[in-house]
Amino acid sequence: MKNTPSIPFSHKAVEGVKYLLIASLATIFLLELVLSFGWRVRGDSVYIHYIAYLINEHGFVPYRDIFEPNMPGTYLFHMAVGKMFGYSDYALRMVNIAWLTTTFVVTWFIMNLFGIFTAFASCLLFGIIYLGSGPYMSLQRYFIVILPIATAILIIIQRKPNNSFNFIHFLLGVLFALVALIKPHLAIGLPAIIVYNCINDRNGSKSVKTLIKPCIVGGIFALLGFLLTIIIPFIWLWRIGALQAFWNIFSSYTPLYAQMSGDHQFRETFFHVINILYSYTHFKNVGILLVASIFGVYLILTKSISVATKKLSILLLLFSILYAVSAGIGGKLWFYHLLPYIYFASLGTAIILYSPPLFANLYRPNIFPLLVFIVASTPILQYSVFQQIVIKSKTPYELSAEMRQDEITAYLNAHMLPTDKVQPLSWAGGTMEAMLASKAILATPYIAELQFYHNVSSPYIQKLREDFITKLEEEMPRFIIDVYAYRKISGLDTTYEFPELKAFIKQHYDKDHTGKNGFDIFRKNYELRKP
Repeated sequence: MKNTPSIPFSHKAVEGVKYLLIASLATIFLLELVLSFGWRVRGDSVYIHYIAYLINEHGFVPYRDIFEPNMPGTYLFHMAVGKMFGYSDYALRMVNIAWLTTTFVVTWFIMNLFGIFTAFASCLLFGIIYLGSGPYMSLQRYFIVILPIATAILIIIQRKPNNSFNFIHFLLGVLFALVALIKPHLAIGLPAIIVYNCINDRNGSKSVKTLIKPCIVGGIFALLGFLLTIIIPFIWLWRIGALQAFWNIFSSYTPLYAQMSGDHQFRETFFHVINILYSYTHFKNVGILLVASIFGVYLILTKSISVATKKLSILLLLFSILYAVSAGIGGKLWFYHLLPYIYFASLGTAIILYSPPLFANLYRPNIFPLLVFIVASTPILQYSVFQQIVIKSKTPYELSAEMRQDEITAYLNAHMLPTDKVQPLSWAGGTMEAMLASKAILATPYIAELQFYHNVSSPYIQKLREDFITKLEEEMPRFIIDVYAYRKISGLDTTYEFPELKAFIKQHYDKDHTGKNGFDIFRKNYELRKP
């Protein structure tokens, strides 16, 4: 009877360091998770959840009664959350954690192919970056779409020989349609995953001819699933009378909105593209993860004996690159746009911890991959730990936004009647959080003020301004909330001058409350109130 070769102590030591590393990551993640239960959810998710509240509880028709350029899938998601769990901070926090947990489950089954170390590290690294980014990242649209994309990858790597090739592609089309209904350009992964699946299905054939036919057939079935899924919300919009309004916003306003980039605007396409490319340099910490992912793929291709791990590592790197590029397609680049890239780059970085059997046969353990993982992940982990665990401090903007939210909420709860309508002149800085907390009813379709102040020479923007004043005159909301502390838009063809709005407020409203953090609440003159 042969004795099983013992693993050298030096290799055991390296594996022991990996255990220590995973334990450290788990500790950081759990601390962030516990702290996240005390968050006051802010930003885009609250903004969209307030719209869902208006649709669900007050019969607002999206796009027609609410001027907003988001895709219908975003509203349907938050409408479902509102119907099932309500509209509180607690509800949003619980859904956020539940969605993250479900993403972890799918990620585990994807990455378990590389072993338990990599599966744990994949989930923990992304989870730490996500939670470490704070409450403004909660339920971001770019986070929500990660789950269907990851599910599509899980389906193709778990596919059995007896599974229908065409049905698998149909499912891929369905999943990426769900992505497109939230962020259309993030469906960029669908063609890549179809080609990848067809290459895997060739049974070793290297002929291009054997690839073309399955790609065409698979593409047709994927397109069928995509179209059948994506048409459903638009049938809903048609039935409630919102389809024409959606098209008007999509065709007329969205191109103007896409011209904005951060705090400035560039009319010339060349300079606009240069500005987007330069924006990538602001995210060096997460950019290092792509370098680490490339190194991880190199390790798998040169050291692993598993064909499945080699193929999956290439796919993850491909998706990292695709979603890094697509982050800037929308015409602007902010951190949350990079969430799908960060997810796949986190998975690619975690591959470095993979220990295939061949590694154990080395005379000396290779600690270089472990060092690469530590160096690549340290900058972003350092930020997360320092910001969310060590100092647990909020930025001046966050503090002022929370104080502003509480002050506006207290005012509305004290003075607002159930039938009163409120018109905010800003969606940021705690305004939407206060509108949702006090269950205020929006007076006009214009929930945000941004569209009035960029591309102001455009006839379409001028028409929106005129319509806004007309709607205000028709509704005469009892309260107008002007948060002027948070105004960042600047550059070519932008202005915060709106003489008609200023004249309307001066004629019909009195300043009833001046906030401590840069806002005013105007109250309609008593004699002009509707009976």
